[in-house]
Amino acid sequence: MEMRHLAASLLAAVSLTTVAHAMTPPGARVAAMAPSASVDFEVFLPLRNKPALEALLKAQQTPGSASYHQWLTPAQFGAQFGPTAASFANVRAAIEGAGLQVTKVHTRSFHVAGTADQVGKLLQTQLNTATLANGHTHAVAAKPITLSGALKQEGATIVAFTGIPEKHVNSMRVPVADPNGTGPTYERSLWFDDMKQAYDYPSYQTILPNGNRLDGTGVNIAILMSGAVLNSDVAKAFNHEHFTDTTGLQPPTVTILPVDGGPPPFPYGAADEAALDVQMALGGSPGANLTLVGIPDLSDEFITDAYVTIVDENKWDVVSSSFGGCELGYTPAYNLGVDETGVLFVYDEIFEQGNAEGITFSASSGDSGGLECPSVSYAVYGLPGVFVPGVEFPADSPHVTAVGGGNLLVTPLPTTQTRPPTYTANYVSENSVDNPEIPYSPYGFDTNVSGGVWDAGGGVSQVFATPTYQNWLAFYGEFPSGRAVPDIGMEVGGCPGGISQPGCPLEKESYVNVVLDGQYIGLIGTSVSSPEFTGGLALFVELAGRQGNVNPLLWSQGYTQVDLGGEHATPQAQFFHKNQPGKDGVFFHNTTYGFDFMYGNGSPDVRKLLGITNFAPAGNPQTPSNP
Repeated sequence: MEMRHLAASLLAAVSLTTVAHAMTPPGARVAAMAPSASVDFEVFLPLRNKPALEALLKAQQTPGSASYHQWLTPAQFGAQFGPTAASFANVRAAIEGAGLQVTKVHTRSFHVAGTADQVGKLLQTQLNTATLANGHTHAVAAKPITLSGALKQEGATIVAFTGIPEKHVNSMRVPVADPNGTGPTYERSLWFDDMKQAYDYPSYQTILPNGNRLDGTGVNIAILMSGAVLNSDVAKAFNHEHFTDTTGLQPPTVTILPVDGGPPPFPYGAADEAALDVQMALGGSPGANLTLVGIPDLSDEFITDAYVTIVDENKWDVVSSSFGGCELGYTPAYNLGVDETGVLFVYDEIFEQGNAEGITFSASSGDSGGLECPSVSYAVYGLPGVFVPGVEFPADSPHVTAVGGGNLLVTPLPTTQTRPPTYTANYVSENSVDNPEIPYSPYGFDTNVSGGVWDAGGGVSQVFATPTYQNWLAFYGEFPSGRAVPDIGMEVGGCPGGISQPGCPLEKESYVNVVLDGQYIGLIGTSVSSPEFTGGLALFVELAGRQGNVNPLLWSQGYTQVDLGGEHATPQAQFFHKNQPGKDGVFFHNTTYGFDFMYGNGSPDVRKLLGITNFAPAGNPQTPSNP
């Protein structure tokens, strides 16, 4: 049986009596690491002047402020908010005094290398090797690490060695995919240009005053993933929609930047996810420069290394991450009393640095509706469990745009059920359906977790406080305190094979087409919506420059529309499609708020949301205005 979330984080089965140690990935085979084995990891130091940083981030998003869209360089950020030279020197002396080497210095961290024995002595533990069912190996601590001396004095954080499970991708194949097929009522099989017409992208024929086409030219997009891609797949996807025939241009290409050794060779690892991400992002902005930042797997140590590379090199304007993991998995209850939420705050401070530099981060909100997390009985003790309310990381960070969504329904095709030479894909409606799942084992135990749903992730963070741009939600008096997820929604699709209960309403559910290794496949998940949003946002970056954290803009526009009547606001104020019916296993859509936990503020009318209605809209798919 095909199961969701098996790609990178599936772990070997364990007996019911096994207790997962706080520092050991559940179900992993663990052995003592040879004392001479090579180990490398990152040592993070806390940012300073945090009130000033928060003030700067707010000012950078406040029109009229002297700091509005005045972005910092990594060096400027380090000088104002990074550790002091004395702090760096103290920690470096402690590291090198323990016999380890500092191999690279970042804005607020060191990359350190040494032997397992040296690392164990520095962190007052012993290192083990944990081997997962997928063959990945990680160094984990036999007991929680203890910081002393300069590392403790300077507030250092070690992201590695925790044993927290790898993140999972937020996509899944549909049982049957037909790149030219339709459903009984609506077109279900969507290509990127279908969604561009439905969400009111600007015309591909738009030429800016500088002579460039409005297609993402000059914008740099990064996709972070543990899989490789083929440029031949990108070309086949674009030419299925007659891109070269229509434009006379060659399809866009992707550059791969390896971090920590790079992604597994194609087609291993998360290759289908990588293909989805790059094809969705380039579909919205075919003129952009897209880099796939490839890592070996979706563990915290590799993900943080990639994000550090992104913010320190400062080459990319928009970054999409289509993966996530249970936020509660970092809390003491899920780690036998060990509080690992400091890892989440390290991530968040990396995102703050990127925002201050003008970088926009987006992340998929998850595919488990409001029930992202398995209960402690399963996650810690391997006993049968249930799915409980929770949100995903990194989408829960206030400095990341969380992208959810549902099923996009567009203009019905003729009854022939095949695409004619000319057709329209106008917006009809959207919905969010919490398809019930059969019990399955997300961590690979020989026990299952029940009560799950397939739907866009959403809910309220139990780690991050309510950001100021969401304060208006408090006016309704029914939202618990905490960062609300998601911020925006787009096409996600539904009704996965293998885990859904029978009875998915196929006539109301959709999927997107992707090319993988020369073959057409259909994919669903919020891994569709995050890079889709990134591709649309790249057009705005081309027009107006870097945007940093766009959440204040999204929520300001959302509140304005609600204040003017929500879905009944004047046409020019219809920034979002609102009032999409649905539920996510915990929350129902409520028209009172103008916000829900599936779509956030709603799905975008891109030209209205970005204030570019002076440009003509994208026309029918496979035409010069929408190739």
